[in-house]
Amino acid sequence: MSDMASTKSLDASNATDVNVVERAAAKLYSVFTNRGFVAKDSRNKMRSAALTLLKGLENKPLNEDVNYAQSVSSLDALETDIELARGYVDQTRQAAEIYLAMAPGETSLRKELASLEKSLIASKEAQDTFAEALLLKNQPKNNAEFLQFSASVDFLRRATDAFGDRVRSDAMELGKDAIG
Repeated sequence: MSDMASTKSLDASNATDVNVVERAAAKLYSVFTNRGFVAKDSRNKMRSAALTLLKGLENKPLNEDVNYAQSVSSLDALETDIELARGYVDQTRQAAEIYLAMAPGETSLRKELASLEKSLIASKEAQDTFAEALLLKNQPKNNAEFLQFSASVDFLRRATDAFGDRVRSDAMELGKDAIG
């Protein structure tokens, strides 16, 4: 029994290496790129370029790489995707707010801030993509789901700003300690 307890505690400590903020941010970014709400990251572009150099250009029609805004099938599908995206943005924001409130003062938040900034950029890109899709569907930008998503992105920006303020404050304290 004691062997099982020690194994479980080791697994729990390994699971906390990537905290809730980084996990939520990574999940948001992964879903947004996989669903086409945002462009793939530069690593995927570099991999694609390397494959093109090694294997040559693929034989596929030029119009095959249609972006999300052009390919979404209906307004219902678009609204469903906007609602899905909003859930990930809200989840990431909530994780950030809770983590920031509970993080001890001496805890460095630089990794979390970087993850949140990446998520915020992806969320803003998705916002632009959804706005373009609404335009292509002859729908106004005051669509209820889009307005809620935009509000969620703004709340994520505020949470990210709070992390940035904390990181800058910590850096200023370190500078004072080094001088004095």
